[in-house]
Amino acid sequence: MDLPAGADAAPQLPPGVVVAEQPALQADTGQGAGDLLAAAARSNSKRSDGDKRQRPFWATVNVCDTAKSPNALGVRTSVPGNGSGERIFARYTAQWWSAAKQKWLTVAGSGVTDWVALGKADMSSRQAGWTFRFMQPPAGTTYVMRGVVELQWRGKSARKGRRFDMARRPGTLRRSHQPKKSKRNARRSQHAAVVRERTLLTETGMKGVQGGDPAGLSKAMCLIW
Repeated sequence: MDLPAGADAAPQLPPGVVVAEQPALQADTGQGAGDLLAAAARSNSKRSDGDKRQRPFWATVNVCDTAKSPNALGVRTSVPGNGSGERIFARYTAQWWSAAKQKWLTVAGSGVTDWVALGKADMSSRQAGWTFRFMQPPAGTTYVMRGVVELQWRGKSARKGRRFDMARRPGTLRRSHQPKKSKRNARRSQHAAVVRERTLLTETGMKGVQGGDPAGLSKAMCLIW
């Protein structure tokens, strides 16, 4: 995973935080599939500079260990369209800060999702997300979490870009059986070309975030305690 510059910087933590190691993942699930359709707006391929500024491009934490979502880390992304027929895919990763190793590490088990289809790029912008739920950390300690979102734009021909590899990452869990239609789409994706890629870290202060708990929440990190 090719992370942006500064991705290895140590987090700024409140005084007294005792960092817990090795968060154990309990469950994970996609966020708001209905929001994907509601947020999609068809548009022309030619856009003004003002329109581009209105189409947000970010990743953020929108759920963080609340009464409704205890021990949960929600990662949400907003992706602008480009007016093409390319298909956009996202992969979500939950990372934790290790005080012992002084580095960010990927959660073991299924801390990395499958590639999730977000739809075609001939739209204004679209949001999607994933929520990871963890076991309670030991008393008096805190999991320091963040999210990473990898994005791919895929074309129709493998001759124009890097061929997509459907294999999951080592150490991650295989998903349950998919419907026949989803399987057909997955097979088609094997022959698609990756024409561009981008990796986003979760950031603070994003506007218009959907599916948050509480509504509109936008953080770079999440403290689970």
